[in-house]
Amino acid sequence: TTGEGVGANTGTVKQRVMHPTRDLPVFMTIAGNLGFDWQNQRVSCWIPAYSKGLPYGWGGAMGAAQFIPSTWALYQKRLSKAFGIPADQANPWNPEHAIMAASLYLSDLGAGLQTYTAERNAACSYYSGKKCASSTDGTVYGNSVMKWVAKVQEEMIDPLLGK
Repeated sequence: TTGEGVGANTGTVKQRVMHPTRDLPVFMTIAGNLGFDWQNQRVSCWIPAYSKGLPYGWGGAMGAAQFIPSTWALYQKRLSKAFGIPADQANPWNPEHAIMAASLYLSDLGAGLQTYTAERNAACSYYSGKKCASSTDGTVYGNSVMKWVAKVQEEMIDPLLGK
């Protein structure tokens, strides 16, 4: 009920592991549908962040693409159609499901426009919920993503295309 959890490796109490009203009930449903024990299923812990001495943000991101439960729930029906599975069987710990959901989410955030700015803003929004200009943390993340995009393009995709 507080959003606290326990570190899997240390057993120590961790603050802000999951938003108690927005995400915990959704997480419990997802875990139950997939046959996981919600109290022992690993999720990401909160990265301590403060503004004017007050904490902000939450942990609770799940699986390879690090979706918070309430965001994952938005993609279950689309994953159901894409994979031909019941919506409640979409699994954020399944890499195939997670990557498809991340692709859909990034496209919904504007990356489908295929411009540098749109892709960078989509990366910032994926991380922080805000476009790059509105989020210092997100901008750092967005910039690092775009560096990897350039590296993958230059070192992997271009050679495959004979460029």
